[in-house]
Amino acid sequence: MSSNNIEIEAKVLLSKNDYDKLVRQMHFPENSTVQTNYYLDSRDRILKKYDMALRLREENGTYAFTLKAPLSEGLLQKDQFLSEKEAKVLIDNGLFPRGEIADFLDMLQIDSSKLCVLAKLTTSRKVLPYKGTSLDISKNSYGTKVDYELECDSDSFTQSQSTLRNICTQYNVPYELNSVNKETRAINAALGK
Repeated sequence: MSSNNIEIEAKVLLSKNDYDKLVRQMHFPENSTVQTNYYLDSRDRILKKYDMALRLREENGTYAFTLKAPLSEGLLQKDQFLSEKEAKVLIDNGLFPRGEIADFLDMLQIDSSKLCVLAKLTTSRKVLPYKGTSLDISKNSYGTKVDYELECDSDSFTQSQSTLRNICTQYNVPYELNSVNKETRAINAALGK
């Protein structure tokens, strides 16, 4: 089973103190969703050259394989669900599963057999509906690093930015859009960059 959707989001990195303050003062739920992302690319970073990202996400025993490719505004996201066996074979042996994502890469003449897991990142995420948007606040652990992030998903990048700017102003949190995504942070840490 697979799907496509458009993702339009803006993000800011937070200090631990600002993360704690926003969780408390904005009344994010107590419970978090925990997920582990495995980021894939070739050793020579062919997907990065095309500004694409590929991950396998494990959450509550389900495995979602996701490819993100840039559009003029937002990202095209292709999702393919894998069995636990397919996921383990990909993680442990680098055997790429057939399906819509492999077909899409084939169409771009990207050899999926050269793709492997480069980094692993675990996210503890809390979600809050907020004025017609969705806010996610996350704690991300990868290698020996931990960082914190606030994300707004909406119908447009301008709306997501505006929502984050207003929240940061209201709660006295530095507002600087984060242009380095989790995948890049985790892979750079794993590669010692």
